[in-house]
Amino acid sequence: MKLRAALTSILLLAASLAQAGPNLVLNGDFETADYSMWTLASPGGGGQAFGTDVTGSPLAVDTNIVFGDLNTTELGFLSQTIATIAGATYQLKFDLQRWTTDLQFPPDNQAQVKFGGATVFNESDITGDWATHTLIVTALGASTVLEFGNFNNDPIYWNQLDNISLEFLRGPNDPGDPDVPEPATLALLVAGLAALRFSRRRAAHS
Repeated sequence: MKLRAALTSILLLAASLAQAGPNLVLNGDFETADYSMWTLASPGGGGQAFGTDVTGSPLAVDTNIVFGDLNTTELGFLSQTIATIAGATYQLKFDLQRWTTDLQFPPDNQAQVKFGGATVFNESDITGDWATHTLIVTALGASTVLEFGNFNNDPIYWNQLDNISLEFLRGPNDPGDPDVPEPATLALLVAGLAALRFSRRRAAHS
């Protein structure tokens, strides 16, 4: 009975860790025509827009709505204020593209992400097609401003964003990572306990 209880507890813990919460970002894929939940700031003089991906890159889908930032002198920002829990941990994911059709020009760009005012992602002078980035962030208050900054000095480069999500992982009173096994480790524990239980049953019937 103790072995069965241990197996049940481990399975429940593994399931709870494997499941992330719902996406807290409104219209994070930009497919909804109403963009009022996003705040734009374009001091860089190049403009910002929601529209289809027309880069023609290998991963481009010309019917997919994305956010394009063509600020040319300094970072332009896309932001949204999100209800959070102070001290809670979240998983932030987004797709980013820094694409060019003319590699003879060296990349001169910057992509930056801020969470509650703290810079959690910052890359400069990088060229690449769509790629997914995953970050683990912690909220400091009951609301948090999520900001995406993009800058591109040469108009032949495209800086685009898509599929932004923020999902709750664990609360501030969670025991914490050091004492909680990862899901893969939990799976090994479950397999080991199951094998132990099977061997005990065989021994009991032999």
